[in-house]
Amino acid sequence: MAASSRAQVLDLYRAMLRESKHFSAYNYRMYAVRRIRDAFRENKNVKDPVEIQALVNKAKRDLEVIRRQVHIGQLYSTDKLIIENQEKPRT
Repeated sequence: MAASSRAQVLDLYRAMLRESKHFSAYNYRMYAVRRIRDAFRENKNVKDPVEIQALVNKAKRDLEVIRRQVHIGQLYSTDKLIIENQEKPRT
């Protein structure tokens, strides 16, 4: 993978994770993060430039979907779940 392609993929990965953390619903947020990580891990050994470009294009479309869904989710927000309100243990 070319250096510019690698940088583009990493930027896209970070953007998708960053954007998915804006989901107001805990379950959607955790599901999105898990799916993004799994998808990128699954395709980390792809070497074909055409296939890489197709995957990058799909990821860009998915990023736009995430952005739209986050915006819609913010319009119809709900109360936080108990798991989200837990304090971290003090050491």
